[in-house]
Amino acid sequence: MTALKPHTISPSLAPAPLVYFPTLTHPGYGIAASLLGSSWTTRAAPGRPRPPRRRPSPPGCASRPYPSPHSRHRRHFKKIRPPPLPPPPSPQGADFSALPPELVHRALAASCASDVAAASRACRAWRDALRPLREAAALHAYGRRVKHGPVKGAEASAAREGGGGGRLEAERQRALGLFRRAARLGSAAAMVDAGLMCWEEGRREEAVEYYRSAAELGHPVGMCNLGVSYLEANPPKAEEAIKWFYPSASAGSARAQYNLGLCLQNGRGIKRNQKEAAKWYLQAAEGGNVRAMYNISLCYNLGEGLPHDPVRAKKWLQLAADCGHKKALFECGIKLCAAGDRIKCLMYLELATRRGESAAAHMRDVIAESLSVANAQRALKDADKWKPKALHPRR
Repeated sequence: MTALKPHTISPSLAPAPLVYFPTLTHPGYGIAASLLGSSWTTRAAPGRPRPPRRRPSPPGCASRPYPSPHSRHRRHFKKIRPPPLPPPPSPQGADFSALPPELVHRALAASCASDVAAASRACRAWRDALRPLREAAALHAYGRRVKHGPVKGAEASAAREGGGGGRLEAERQRALGLFRRAARLGSAAAMVDAGLMCWEEGRREEAVEYYRSAAELGHPVGMCNLGVSYLEANPPKAEEAIKWFYPSASAGSARAQYNLGLCLQNGRGIKRNQKEAAKWYLQAAEGGNVRAMYNISLCYNLGEGLPHDPVRAKKWLQLAADCGHKKALFECGIKLCAAGDRIKCLMYLELATRRGESAAAHMRDVIAESLSVANAQRALKDADKWKPKALHPRR
């Protein structure tokens, strides 16, 4: 007989040996079994809580177990924030005093006098470069005092004596001379005022040159005035005007915002866009432009470019009337008449008539005849005492 070979098991199919852990020798625990080498599981005895699981710690933190969500007293760990980034190193050799004086002068030519004075204290090089602008700011301020101060006294003396016209003209020419001196020193604000006086005297070509010089330096009022001069040219150059209205309106000039909205509404020099026009009207109205207040009230009332909103339409119409807009005064008078307040209606119609609204004159006479003499006189006295609201609009 042939001897039987003992039964052999392949090493790959042999069960893993049992491993006993000293930490798990408590009678309540079972015997840990080794499964697939290094991976093993434990089975908790009945009636004992399961040990908390370990989760991977966040990078940069010490390894520690997270508390069990079932624990009675939870631990609140502080949130670890990354350290703040260090400030970027300053470039080696950066020295603003080494900037060319012409560049510093041009960069601050359209700034106000206080900004020029503050920049002059930055360093000695800037103080020397900005000396002409400081002199120009002083000349410009003195020219404005000459134009708006003694002029009123000259007008009063001319009204009393009947012969102050020569003094008035002399003061205007003196102010214009100061503005020209300041403009030669590089002040953009002085260029704007000099151009305005030349425009009022009929020298429009010279005024346009002053406006163009101020606009090229980035002065918002200079850009707006240059755009208006292109609109009023013969023939009008609406496309050129739009090119200057946009940067001026973006810089915050309420007058440029109104003019840009007007061009967009009428399709003058640009494609007609009522929605865009309403947007610029609203910005100009918020900046204090009275005509834009009346136009934005129409946009809200008619629903053109903006959603129909009678409440906002009434608010802007009343604000425009309080600031003295003649059409707004006339329309407010009509609404007051419909509401039954004829005394205040007569006051608004009288104010609109005094400002040149021809349509208000006939209705004013009709309302005055329907009132008693005392009430009509009361409304006219209220019109004499009325003063427009001052909003200090952006130029």
